[in-house]
Amino acid sequence: MERAQVKVGTVYKWSDNDLPTHVFRILIVDADIAMCDNWWPHLNSWGLADLGKTRRQRITLGPTPISTIMRKGTYLRTEPLTEAEAALFRPDLPFSVMRCAAMQWPETVPPTAAQLAELWSKAGGMETGRDVALKASEICLYPFGPKGGEKPGARLAADNGTAFTVDELLRKAATLQASHLRDVPPTQGIGLHRAGLTRGVPSYYLWGYQSQLHTYLIDSERRKARRNQPTTQP
Repeated sequence: MERAQVKVGTVYKWSDNDLPTHVFRILIVDADIAMCDNWWPHLNSWGLADLGKTRRQRITLGPTPISTIMRKGTYLRTEPLTEAEAALFRPDLPFSVMRCAAMQWPETVPPTAAQLAELWSKAGGMETGRDVALKASEICLYPFGPKGGEKPGARLAADNGTAFTVDELLRKAATLQASHLRDVPPTQGIGLHRAGLTRGVPSYYLWGYQSQLHTYLIDSERRKARRNQPTTQP
């Protein structure tokens, strides 16, 4: 399977399992990540097919590496998203945004957005302050606690009613995160990563430069490498 085949609307099943519960449909694709809906045999439908119900709930879309789908998935068919589905799930939004490896979430937010943007710029943030970071009128952000656990989220509206600029999103995210920080943060760098939907609004969680999935995968590779290191005899 080629990378270009893994796209929004494609339906797969895991090759090593013939159960109908292991059929999934891709809703979001960005960079090396896909986010999917699962088939529910007892309902004879996709789990998120009832869009009205989905809009009233908090939905977590677990990310899956595209490399895993390419290695273990079997293509079944393509079911393109309807206009209503695309408007709700927003496959056009990035999986990760506002990533900067050299900046940490500040415990005390600078008094002005300009000062915070200066910190971002000095740390090597790729976007410029007034550029659009997210083309969404509203989002829900979830900060993390001192030990990495999720804290209650907040629904935020873009100042201009259509999209968040880098300065604005950085200021609002840092303000939300600041009260939950302690001496040593459990993350490296900063970043916002796609979580799913909260009452019909795209949701992101605050974390480090790498998403929680990427952090897990990197740690797993390091553990595997350590296990495979040859032992020396005394």
